Amino acid sequence: AAPAPAPAPAAPEPSAGDSAEAAKARSAFDDVDAATSGSLPVDRFEDLLDAVGEGFHGDELEAQRAKVDDGSGKITREAFARYYVALVENADASDDSGDEEEREEERGNAREAFDTVADGKTEVPSSKFQALMEALGTTYCEEEHRRTLRKLAPGGTVARDAFVEWYVDWVLGDGDSDDDATATDDDDDPAAESKAAATWASLTAAKEGSWKCEVCDVRNDKDASKCAACETPNPAAPQKAAASGNAVSAPGSVGPGGFSFGGGSVGVGGFSFGAPAPAPAGSIGAGGFSFGAPAPAPAAGSIGAG
Repeated sequence: AAPAPAPAPAAPEPSAGDSAEAAKARSAFDDVDAATSGSLPVDRFEDLLDAVGEGFHGDELEAQRAKVDDGSGKITREAFARYYVALVENADASDDSGDEEEREEERGNAREAFDTVADGKTEVPSSKFQALMEALGTTYCEEEHRRTLRKLAPGGTVARDAFVEWYVDWVLGDGDSDDDATATDDDDDPAAESKAAATWASLTAAKEGSWKCEVCDVRNDKDASKCAACETPNPAAPQKAAASGNAVSAPGSVGPGGFSFGGGSVGVGGFSFGAPAPAPAGSIGAGGFSFGAPAPAPAAGSIGAG
């Protein structure tokens, strides 16, 4: 009898590829497969998951185990690598799908808000940008959205599709931040320049009773002691009273008449203390003693002493 034909060689196991995920799975398998047999009991599946940093429990763990269990009770090195690559790819696809669902939801919100404000039209004046933001429940900030308006409404109108795509990027944080606006933006913005000019005009406009700063030309309230802009003093402000030049002599000083103590002084006649003493009722004059009031002058034709 003819010998039985040799069994056909087993087909090579499909490769998991050369991706970083495949290499990571093979390395984790080798760490768990201490005997380097190339296969492990299916019961070691949870150890393999721990080695690649994945964790499943309960029913979810059993569902994942079923994906690698081909009925042989074994898990080969390459089978685990293929499983892990598929697991990562599905996770990425799920994340991308979730992101797209969120973006589409925001697109719908933006379209609905635009249609409400535009009353069915496909574009609105840039002046209604605030109404669009408020219709979406978002706080509008003129300074923050200045650059946005320059991009969305170069001709003074905001188109529906452009607004929708901008809003989705902005609300999900994928677009450029409007906070990047610099002073250069203000210099190139006619509206900003007009606003600045109006502010300056209000500062320099004449007001009743106001005074004009000689340094910066700003008008200030009549009672202001200094300029509100540059702090230059008000030239018409009341000055502090000058110190008196007639200082009162302190008790006990030297004056042109000599020393004085309290109210007294040393003059040409000698020392005096306090107020000068009144002349006594009687005194010795050139003509002799006199007591009491001075004698009246002699009547005409009388003969006096001597």
